[in-house]
Amino acid sequence: MQLSKKTEKVSKGQTKNRENKWKSKAIARRVKNEALKKRLKEVTQSRDNWKAKWKSRHTEKKTIPILSGEKASRHRYSLDLNVLVIALNKYGGMSLRSCRHCLCCIFVCLGLGGNPPSHSTLRIWLCKCGIYRVQKEKRKTCRYVAFVDESISFGSEKILLILGVPSAEISWNRSLTHEDMEVLYVGVSQEWKAEDIETELSKIAQYHSLEYVVSDQGNNLRKAYKLLDYKHIEDCTHILANALKRIYDKDELFEGFRKLIGQLRQAWNLSKTKSEYMPPMMRGKMRFANIFPCVNWAKKMLQDWDNLDEEVQSKLVFLLEQKDFIETLIQIEQIFKMVCTRLKNKGFSLTQKQKIIEELEQIDAKTNTAIFIQNCKDYLENLTEKSKQLEMEQLLCSSDIIESYFGKFKNKMNLNSKNGLTEFVFTIATFGKPFSKQEVKKALESSRAKDLGLDKRKPMVITKIQRKNKP
Repeated sequence: MQLSKKTEKVSKGQTKNRENKWKSKAIARRVKNEALKKRLKEVTQSRDNWKAKWKSRHTEKKTIPILSGEKASRHRYSLDLNVLVIALNKYGGMSLRSCRHCLCCIFVCLGLGGNPPSHSTLRIWLCKCGIYRVQKEKRKTCRYVAFVDESISFGSEKILLILGVPSAEISWNRSLTHEDMEVLYVGVSQEWKAEDIETELSKIAQYHSLEYVVSDQGNNLRKAYKLLDYKHIEDCTHILANALKRIYDKDELFEGFRKLIGQLRQAWNLSKTKSEYMPPMMRGKMRFANIFPCVNWAKKMLQDWDNLDEEVQSKLVFLLEQKDFIETLIQIEQIFKMVCTRLKNKGFSLTQKQKIIEELEQIDAKTNTAIFIQNCKDYLENLTEKSKQLEMEQLLCSSDIIESYFGKFKNKMNLNSKNGLTEFVFTIATFGKPFSKQEVKKALESSRAKDLGLDKRKPMVITKIQRKNKP
């Protein structure tokens, strides 16, 4: 502040003499920079510490057996992970993407490092393992019981599947499971003639002695067995379903019952109040083997008749009018299930035959029931005769296991695929016995993806592998 020389008072019109601002600003900036440098040093040190911790943990994760264990040559992931994926796909019935999502959850929960394999990689693993089992070197072994069938059409093609179970390993206390079976052959063609089936069975017979064959009564199958002089054991479910077909195929009451059920389904399909009373769908093909859900529905409606609404009763009045017909079907259902349960779980033997006949004779049979009982007895006599011819005390007489294979594959198959059947058909061979690590290693190392048409960048189409040559 400036003062006058004489009075030493503040001069008028003069501004205050402020201290230099640059000095205070410089001091403030220096303090701030020192604080920032200190904070930067702390952040850098903290980052280095966390980075070191992450690296140490990442190094520990690599020692986990599922990721760093034994590996197949030319493969990134361990055999433990390969076996885990095959088990997930087999036992859980999971899709390829579901298997990958499951692996992602496992990696997160267990704190594992690395990326799980993609669904395309999983598919290649499964196809390689299936192809290995079907095409592996066969050696002459014990005697087998074969199961043969062709699938429904996938696009324009059908699958021929031949399963086998060693006679010495059959358990007669339960029905067969997937783990009991071996896939002896799987192939694809637009049609399977008897001569084609004969050719494949003849190739199998070079390594495995087939005692007898269990299947349905397809004309091409029976002709192939006749050409090879194989004993054919007819599947009990198909035999009894055909017996029902002979009884009710042209029966007016049955046709009327079937049409009324179809009309109810159309009328109540979208109803909010009546859908709970809607009858189950009756299949067109093999409907006589699947008629019993409708029979059980009719039985339930009659038992709960007094609790039904008047409007529902008016629509179901035909059940009262056909009560005797429905009671006959209920009786036949009990016989059907009793015979099939005994034959599927215990197989056929003279002891089982005697027990079944004793139960059949205790039934107060009506006309159609008596006819069906006689058909059951005729089938048992046929099995008795073949048992004598084969000189075997017990026989397998159910092909449900091969139907189960087809059903499981159908659930995994994209029926709308433009490529049709692909190498994925060989994953049928992975449904059976569990894979060991050494078997997986041999399967992955024995072939390359591009040699088998399994390149992830190209459509998977069967070319030379197990596809019957077209004429």
